[in-house]
Amino acid sequence: MNVNEADSQLVGPPPVTTSPAQLYGLPALSPTGGDNLAFPNLSFTSLAASGQFEFLDGKLAMDIAPTTSSAFIHSLNIDEGGAWRVLGPAGNTASSEATLLVNDLRITSLNGTPLATPIIVTPSFNVTYNVQVGSANVTTGVGDFTVSAIASNAAGTWDIDAYFNLDAALAAAGETGARITDMSLALDNQLLTQTTSEATLTLAEIDKKHFDISENVPEPATISLLAFGSLLMLRRSARR
Repeated sequence: MNVNEADSQLVGPPPVTTSPAQLYGLPALSPTGGDNLAFPNLSFTSLAASGQFEFLDGKLAMDIAPTTSSAFIHSLNIDEGGAWRVLGPAGNTASSEATLLVNDLRITSLNGTPLATPIIVTPSFNVTYNVQVGSANVTTGVGDFTVSAIASNAAGTWDIDAYFNLDAALAAAGETGARITDMSLALDNQLLTQTTSEATLTLAEIDKKHFDISENVPEPATISLLAFGSLLMLRRSARR
């Protein structure tokens, strides 16, 4: 609910003349009516050449709540990724960088009652990449992927995952077993490309090809089956 996007852009040189619009594009549930929020209309790409740089910052905010009174949300996962290319002739550098900044994920309502003090949830990150062509210098950080090339040409893919263990956050707050009825999420997605040398072609490019937010929401039937299976295990143990 209330999905809002705000974007900014820095280009230099030349000076900024335009501002990006709708880097994420309109979101859609995938499948329809499911628990995965996808952004299929991404136009999130940064490209710089021969002494230029470009920085894109896409801010995204939303509220998240279960759609049925019996659904429990146990975890949340953000998965994003795309492709990159760097071309840095001898003595010149080209670099591309992707960063996922989670500004805030907070649980604001439990069991239908707003919390006086929201529960802040900190994610764990997993950053992976693949160098498909050439060789490059790659570094990864907390939600960050950076690739650079000096006297080489390289291309590949990148992926960043952010996982929120909501059950663990509830337990740490003394709310084990409570039902989350509202959350708010705010994040920044940033792409940066920068190059050196105006006399020789240097090139840096990075894009975002997918951005998905998924929930772990067991259906009541699944919960019943799990409970029934546990009961059978207990009965079998008791017979032994």
